[in-house]
Amino acid sequence: MTLDDISPLDRLLIVKECESLIARFAERNDARDPDAIAQMFVEDGSFARPTAPDKPVHGREAIREQFRARPANKMTRHICANTIVDVVSGTEAKAVSTIVLYTAPVEEGATLPVKADAKKLLGAYHDRIVRDADGIWKFKERVGSLAMLIED
Repeated sequence: MTLDDISPLDRLLIVKECESLIARFAERNDARDPDAIAQMFVEDGSFARPTAPDKPVHGREAIREQFRARPANKMTRHICANTIVDVVSGTEAKAVSTIVLYTAPVEEGATLPVKADAKKLLGAYHDRIVRDADGIWKFKERVGSLAMLIED
């Protein structure tokens, strides 16, 4: 199926599925759910953090382990905005989104709200998203980058 064969409604559905995948990634990342994050990637997918764009992790299990290894005493909140999805075909899309990361140290038993760190990161994700054999849209490649370090 070529791009010309995709109806405007089908293109819109692909865009919405990809936008939802990107938002779910941020939400599951903040919820510290490495299993859900790993399932958002195809088996041979790759992921590079915005803080280490030249050090991608390859394979679903390696991605799972990377997220599982994060320190437990840190809360994160990722804000995704300005997401643009370009449909390449009926089974592939490319996307770019701006990301802002807030972090806060947390102790066991801490109550919300907690005081955020003064440092915030502003960057982007560049994604290749594909439809798998089950018709589910997943990340094939997710590469982060940093543009600014904001300190109050």
